[in-house]
Amino acid sequence: MNLKDDAADTAAKALDKVFKQLDDGRPDPDDVRAANLAMGVADVFGVTAQDYARRLAPS
Repeated sequence: MNLKDDAADTAAKALDKVFKQLDDGRPDPDDVRAANLAMGVADVFGVTAQDYARRLAPS
């Protein structure tokens, strides 16, 4: 695995957590901030929306 993949996986996990919270009501603001930060870091490594889509797609 490389840094781009690690960053994409971390951000996708954070996003998934926020999406699940949205399904259950209201997300935790700290989790939203963490997801935003993770996505910002992932952006530096060239992670795209398509990378997130692949990781967040139902299995």
